[in-house]
Order: sequence, then structure tokens, then C-alpha cells
Amino acid sequence: MPILWTPDIEGVTDAFSADHADAPAIFGPGEPCADRSDERVYLCGPCSSALDVAAYLAGQGCLDPWDSVLATRQWAGRGQMRRNWISQPGNLFVAWRLPMPPSTWQNMLSVLVGWVMCRGLGELGVPVTLKWPNDILLHDRKIGGILIEERGDVLLAGIGLNIASCPEDADLRRDHACVAASLGGLLRGVSIFGLWLRLVNFGRLRYSTELSDSTPLEFSQLIEPVLAYLGALVRVSDNRASVCGTYAGVSPDGGIILLADGERRILHSGSLRPEGWSESQI
Repeated sequence: MPILWTPDIEGVTDAFSADHADAPAIFGPGEPCADRSDERVYLCGPCSSALDVAAYLAGQGCLDPWDSVLATRQWAGRGQMRRNWISQPGNLFVAWRLPMPPSTWQNMLSVLVGWVMCRGLGELGVPVTLKWPNDILLHDRKIGGILIEERGDVLLAGIGLNIASCPEDADLRRDHACVAASLGGLLRGVSIFGLWLRLVNFGRLRYSTELSDSTPLEFSQLIEPVLAYLGALVRVSDNRASVCGTYAGVSPDGGIILLADGERRILHSGSLRPEGWSESQI
């Protein structure tokens, strides 16, 4: 896997190298080293966001599908609904370019990438679950998230994982659906760089396999063991409405299925939380 250092990108990031003060935050002993693969990993220092760096590189013809950007920290990271993503050093911040999927998979992408990351972490012994549509939970606490962005014909997945630290409760928005946590010592001995190499290699295989060998309907059934709160009474809320019902699964078009008032309802946006949830229960 070719390892490259990001150049200076005006307003986005400065040139990065192994001598940068941030480099030890992502590398372990003897790193960076490369595996034999065609995909490139760009290593990046402090930046506006890994997604901004990836979009620039793609626009220059330097970022192909499966290539990625791994940043040490971000000053303008973003999450679902363009909310600010607190990006402290020592955590994982990645932008991963994906090949464009068939149109039938378009609305399932957040769930698909989230499932891929959950499976990859599971292979490392970390028992995470996926909170629809794009949050990664460990014991009902948020340790990561996924953001899908399309910029012209470039499809990017922004991936963030709390490795060394997580936001304080006071720093979260008032309507946050779950408290934050970090992986802490669960990945002892694995650097951020080493973790991403494992996840990207596993992720390419799983992502490609699902797109080629299954349908969105089959996939919506396959992912059920990883879905947080499946079968529980939950509430999905956005700025327009709030719906309470039993969480029955994910639809083939990426929506959440609720059984509410004797009806089967499919919602495509909103924040999910268990009904009656409060921080005192965590």
C-alpha cells in the first residue's frame, strides 16, 4: 500500500512529514511501512477536515477509488446534518474514496460503510454496534461515526473513531442521543495508522462483496445482528416530527422501519434513541 505525505493545500492543511510534531500520534514503532497493494494512503497533519483534503486530491487526479486520507486532527470536522465533529488528537480521522455503487444502493451507503467498520472492529475483538443511520456504538456509547459526501463524481466516506479520548458531555449538543466514549485500551498495541490499514483492507473486501453478491434487500436482513436497539421501543426525531415505535429493521432504501400505532412506517431522516433514554441510565 503506497504511503504518501500530503502537500501544502492553501487554507486546508500544511505539508506533512515524519518529522512533524503530530506524527507520533498516529504511528507505532517502525511505522509508517507499506503493504503490497495498489491503494494509496495519504498521511496528513492538522487540517480543516480529511474530507476537504480528499476532495482536493481527487480534483487533482491524485485520489482514486479505495485511496484514503488519514489525518492527525481536524479543526473543522463535521458529522451528520453538518454538525461540528470534535476532532481531538489521538483519534482516527479518515476520508476514504469509494467507487460509485449501483443506483439501488445509493441510499444505503451510510449503513453499508457503518456495517463494514463494525465488522472490521469486530474482527479485532471490539464488540461495536451500528446506530442507524451512521453512528458506531460500544456498550450504547458513541465511539465513532460515518459521513457520506458526494462531490461531483467523487464519493467519499468520512470516518471518525474515538481512540484515545472523546468529547465531554458538556461539549455535546443539547439533544445528543447518546453519550460519547473512546476505545481506550481495547486496541492496545495497535497504532492509529495500523488500525486504519487493517480496516481499509477488510473494508474493501466486504464493501465489494456486498455490492457484487447481494441486493439491498438481502443486505438489510444480513445486518440485523449489528443494529443497536433492534426490537426495542425507540424514538426517531428531526426538526419536523417525532415518531415512537418498535424498531423492526432497515429498509432496502436505507430507511428505518418502525412499527407504530399498528402501522409499519419507514423514516429516512432523524436522530434515533431508545424511548425513555436518559444519561442517568448509562
